[in-house]
Amino acid sequence: MTTFDAGDVTLREIADYVWEVEQTGEMGTPARVLASEPLLEQISGDDTIEQISNVTHLPGVAEHALCMPDGHQGYGFPVGGVAATSVEDGCISPGGVGFDISCLSGDSEVLLEFGRSRQIRAMDSALETDRAVVQTDDAETPSDVRLFTETSNRTVHEVTTESGDTVEATLDHPFATPEGMVELGDLDVGDDVFQRQFVGLPDEEPAEFTVLDASDFSDEDPQLARALEERDLLPLKSTDEAFARLLKLVGFHTGDGSFGGDQTWFYANPADLESIRDDIEALGFTPSRIYERERDHDVGGNEFTTTEYSVRSTSNAFKQLLVRLGVPTGKKVQSGFTTPDYLDRLADWQVALYLSAFFGAEMSAPAQMRGKTLYAPSVSHNRSVERAEAGEAFLRGLMRHLNRLGVKTNVLEEVERGENADGETVRFRFGVSNGNENLVRFFSTIGYRYNREKQRKAAVATAYLKRKERHVAERARIAEEAKAMADGGATLSDVKGAFEINDRFIERSVYGGRSGRPRPATSFPDYEEFAETVETRGLAVATPIASITELGEKSVYDIGVRHDEHNFVANGFVVSNCGVRMVRTNLTYSDLEGREEELVNALFDAVPSGLGGGGVVEAGEADIEDVLSRGMDWALDEGYAVSDDLEHCEDNGVRPDANPGFVSQKAKDRGVNQLGSLGSGNHFLEVQRVTDVYRDDVAAAYGLERDQLVVLIHCGSRGLGHQVCSDYLRRIEDAHPDFLAQLPDKNLAAAPSGSVLAEEYYGAMCAAVNFAWVNRQLITHQVRETFADVFETPWEDLGMDLLYDVSHNIAKKETHDVDGEEEELYVHRKGATRAFPAGHPEVPEAYRDVGQPVIIPGSMGAGSYVLRGGEHSMDLTFGSTAHGAGRTMSRTQAKREFDPDDVQGGLKDQEHIYVKAQSGETIAEEAPGVYKDVDEVVRVSDELGIGDRVARTFPVCNIKG
Repeated sequence: MTTFDAGDVTLREIADYVWEVEQTGEMGTPARVLASEPLLEQISGDDTIEQISNVTHLPGVAEHALCMPDGHQGYGFPVGGVAATSVEDGCISPGGVGFDISCLSGDSEVLLEFGRSRQIRAMDSALETDRAVVQTDDAETPSDVRLFTETSNRTVHEVTTESGDTVEATLDHPFATPEGMVELGDLDVGDDVFQRQFVGLPDEEPAEFTVLDASDFSDEDPQLARALEERDLLPLKSTDEAFARLLKLVGFHTGDGSFGGDQTWFYANPADLESIRDDIEALGFTPSRIYERERDHDVGGNEFTTTEYSVRSTSNAFKQLLVRLGVPTGKKVQSGFTTPDYLDRLADWQVALYLSAFFGAEMSAPAQMRGKTLYAPSVSHNRSVERAEAGEAFLRGLMRHLNRLGVKTNVLEEVERGENADGETVRFRFGVSNGNENLVRFFSTIGYRYNREKQRKAAVATAYLKRKERHVAERARIAEEAKAMADGGATLSDVKGAFEINDRFIERSVYGGRSGRPRPATSFPDYEEFAETVETRGLAVATPIASITELGEKSVYDIGVRHDEHNFVANGFVVSNCGVRMVRTNLTYSDLEGREEELVNALFDAVPSGLGGGGVVEAGEADIEDVLSRGMDWALDEGYAVSDDLEHCEDNGVRPDANPGFVSQKAKDRGVNQLGSLGSGNHFLEVQRVTDVYRDDVAAAYGLERDQLVVLIHCGSRGLGHQVCSDYLRRIEDAHPDFLAQLPDKNLAAAPSGSVLAEEYYGAMCAAVNFAWVNRQLITHQVRETFADVFETPWEDLGMDLLYDVSHNIAKKETHDVDGEEEELYVHRKGATRAFPAGHPEVPEAYRDVGQPVIIPGSMGAGSYVLRGGEHSMDLTFGSTAHGAGRTMSRTQAKREFDPDDVQGGLKDQEHIYVKAQSGETIAEEAPGVYKDVDEVVRVSDELGIGDRVARTFPVCNIKG
C-alpha cells in the first residue's frame, strides 16, 4: 500500500488518487484528499491536510471530509474542502462557506515571542518560522503565524484611545472588548477595548557569533558535551532560538535560583514556574513537577511561615550550560559574578530578555508613592564585603544596559552594611527613574518576565501613566490657548467661557501663577484608585476609545495564528459566496482577431471591478431586499435576464429558503453599491476560445465547438456575503461556546442543527447566494450589451446564451445515500463545485441526459475547462469536484516574484492574451505561476469519475479587479 508522509500525518492511498487520513482521537470520520502525487506534494505544503482533518470533528459529519485536487489552505475549512453534516443532529458552519479577512495598515507593530515587534507588512517572512503573541484570559502565549494577507485600496480608520495609543484598521477588523471580539464598525467613542501595554523592542536581527562550543566543556565528561550536541545546544549561536530561552533562564536564576549538586532549582509562584518548565522542556531537558513546602523564618525576632514553590532539573548538562552562560555557583553573596560579557554583542531585544527575567525575580513591582505618583522600581543586591566591588560592577552593568535600551536610572547607592552567618555584607540599590515617560518606556519594552503578577501591575501602571500624560497634555494645551487669548485682548470672562475647566485654572494660566506644566486635576484618580477599578483580562487593560477617524484608502494586511483564540497584538490592541458562469457566443476566434484590445477596453469600462463600491445598478434598500429574497426572478422582472438564463442556472437562480430578515443591515449596506461588480483577487471576466473538445456528444449538448468564443464570469456576493459570514461567526462564538469548545479550530465555528442560529444562518446564506446570482447576471447583461456595441449586432443574434451558472462557496440541504440510507445533509462546498451526474433530477432538463455542466477556471495564462458531473461523484464526493487550479503561493510572495508589466507583456506577446486590471498588483498576484497545473487537477477529476472533461478553453481577453 502506498503511503505519503505530510509532516506529522501519514496518508494511505486507498484507491487511485484517493489518499486517506486515518480516523483517530476525536475525528468523527476519516479525511480524504483527492490528488495525484505531484498535486499532493503541493497540497501538503501548507495547513490544508490539517484543516481537512479538523473538519472531521464537526458534529454529525458524514462518511468523510474531502479535499479536492485544487485544495489549498483557507480559514477553518481549506479552500477546496467538501463536508456533509446531518441536518437532523449535525451542524452548519459558516467557515465551510467562506470567511472574511479583515485588515490593519502596514505600519502596525505586531508583538512577537521573546519581546520583539515587527511591522505587519513584514510578517510574510514569519510564516511557520515565527510566533506572534496571542492574548488569553489568563496571560499570553506565542502561536505560529500560518497565514499572511495583503490587500490594496481598503478604507482604513484610525482608532485613538484615552491612553493616546493608535492603530489603523478596516471597519470589519475585530477588536477585543469586555463584550468579546467586536468589529471596529460596531464600536463608538467611549467604548472600551483591551490593550496590551507591553509592546516590546524592534525585531532586530542579532549579529551571529558562537557563544559556546565543545571547547568550553573540555574539562567535563565528554558525554556532557554530547548530550548538549544531541539537543542542538552546541555549538550555541547568538541567533539560536534556544539562546533566547537561555537568556531568560540565566537572568531569572541569577536572581532566584540555586544549585545543589547536579540539580538546578528555580523559585517562583506556580503559574510562573509553569513558564519556566516550558522553556526547560523546549531546550530538550525534563523539568520536575512543581514542589511545594512550608518554610519558617525569623527576621529580627519576627517569626512567620511562607509557602515556597520550586521546580528543578536534574541534568548536569543543563546546569553546566547555565554556569558557562554566567550563572553564579555557590553562595551568590560570596560570588564574584558580574553581568555576562556577551550581552554587549546582542540585539536590544535579547538584552531585554536577560534584564526582564532578572527583574522578574528581584525588582520591586509598580506601586503608588503618593497620590498620582509611582515609586521608582528598584533592585537591591547583597555581596560580602570582600566581593563588594563585583557586586557594584554587576548593578552598574544592569544600569548601563538599561540606559542602552533608553531607560534612565537613578544613582547607585550603598544602602547599608550588615552581618550574616558568612560575615559582613554590603547592600547596593538602584532604581528606574520614575518620570512618567521613563516608566512607560521601562514597563512597555522590558518589564518583568516569569512574574505574571508584576507583569499585570506593570500593564495597569503603564495604562495609568499614559492616561495621566494625555490628561496633563490637554490641560497644558488649554493653559497655552487661554494665555494666548488673554494676550490678544480677550477679557478674563471670555477666556473662562471658552473652556470647560475650573476658573482657578484659567486664572493661573493667564496671570502666570504656574511654573512648568500643569498638574493633573484633583478629579483625576490616584493610581491605587485606578488600579482597583480598571478592568483587566490577563495582561490587557480595558481602555476607552477617544476617537475614530477615517483616513482614506491604504494597503492593508492581516495574519492568522494557529492558536484557538485567533487573536494577536498590534500596536498594543488585541485584534478575525463565490461562483462562475459561462456564456456562449456564435463568434469564432477569427471574428475577434485584431480587435482584442478594443474589446478588453470596452469590457473594462462597462463592468465595475476592484475593491471599492460601484455596480451596474444603483440599488435602493427595497431592491436589495427583493434581490436577496427572489434572486434571478428579480433580474428577469427588471429586464436584466431572459427566461432561458434562469433555466440554465443552478437552482434556477433562486434559493427558496432565503430570508433577507436574517441578513444584517451592515451586510445589506455593503451590498447596495456593489450589485453588478467583479470585485478583486481571483475574480475575473474572461473572453475565451474553445481549443479542445473531448466528448463530442456532451459538447454538442452544451452548445460548444472548437474555435468558438465564450465568456467566463467568476465572482460572488461581494462584501455582502463576506459580512454575512463574519456576522454569524461572531454570533455563533457568543451563543455556542460549549459547542465550539469541541472543535479544534474556532474558524470551524458551527451552529447546531435545529438551533435558532442554524436556521437564521441558512436563511441569510441562501439570501447571499441569490445576491451572487444576480450580481453575475448583471455583469452578463453588461457583457452582452458590450459585445453588441463592439460587433454592431444584437446580442441575441450573437448567440450569447447562458451555458450554466454554478456556485463555488455554499452549504446546501441535499439528500444523499449514507450507509445505504437516504439522509438529508448540509453539504458544505468551500471552493468546490457541485457536479451532479446524468439523470439527477436537479440537473437542468436541457442537460439531464449528459450531466450537469461544471466550469473550472484556470489561471489567466493556462486556460479553463468545462466538465460534466461524473458518474462516481455521488458515491465519492457528495456530488462535488474541484473549482479551479488552486493557489501555490501567497499574494505577497507573488508580488515579490512577478513583475506586473512582465506578466502583462508576456501574456500579450507570447500567448496573445490581453489583460487589463485596476492595478498592477492584481496582475502580479494572479500571475499564471502562482497556480497549480489546472490540466493535472482536471485529469485527476476525470480519472476519478467525479467530473469528466468535455472541453478546454484558452484566454483571449481578461479583466481583473
